Amino acid sequence: MYRIFHYDTPEEVSRELARFMEEFLTTVITEKGVAKLGLAGGNSPRETYALMRDSFHLWERVLIFPTDERFVPSEYPESNYRMLREYLGDRAKVYRVKTELPLREACEDFDRALSKAGGLDLVLLGIGRDGHTASIFPGVPCESCGENACTSRSPDGLDRISMSLSYINRSHQVAFLVLGEEKRDALERLLEGDDIPASRVSNGKGIYLFTDLLPASRSQLQSKRSKR
Repeated sequence: MYRIFHYDTPEEVSRELARFMEEFLTTVITEKGVAKLGLAGGNSPRETYALMRDSFHLWERVLIFPTDERFVPSEYPESNYRMLREYLGDRAKVYRVKTELPLREACEDFDRALSKAGGLDLVLLGIGRDGHTASIFPGVPCESCGENACTSRSPDGLDRISMSLSYINRSHQVAFLVLGEEKRDALERLLEGDDIPASRVSNGKGIYLFTDLLPASRSQLQSKRSKR
């Protein structure tokens, strides 16, 4: 199920993930004219985004949606929109969740935007230490505001807006980025199929997994380490 690409350092992972995404997007743009992309927030993908900002030249052909958003003003440091714009650069076309609206209305607007976009070509996800992905947390309902989006509340009490699990699973391709020793337990639980939100991501195809953590069991590796 998982096509694992392991590298020794976070820097190597970031570089190879950026290369993978650029090649994937270029192929989609060549075939379709436009690529549709879902991107995770958080700290782990920032280096990948910074690398792509400097080396990818087809941003005008890419539509970008955050996989989730904290319900804070877009100029706040906690905003995923702010992070994506900062690290991808001004040329990137990033949808902004309208957090100036009431929570439900902002979620419904996000749902309509995703519905208009249709299925995404690639979604990049992270995984939290508790096994959450996007803003789908263990033991916390993500209240639907349509087929494509939902609202939840993170353990710190902050309201969130997220792509729904069903919408993520309708994407053409999914990739996980898992960096750092603090994510080792979550990675093992993902690979073992434990009942955590990240394990519920499945689009019927092999899911790419980029990490600097070698799984405890080498039998879990379903692809050889990349030599690029």
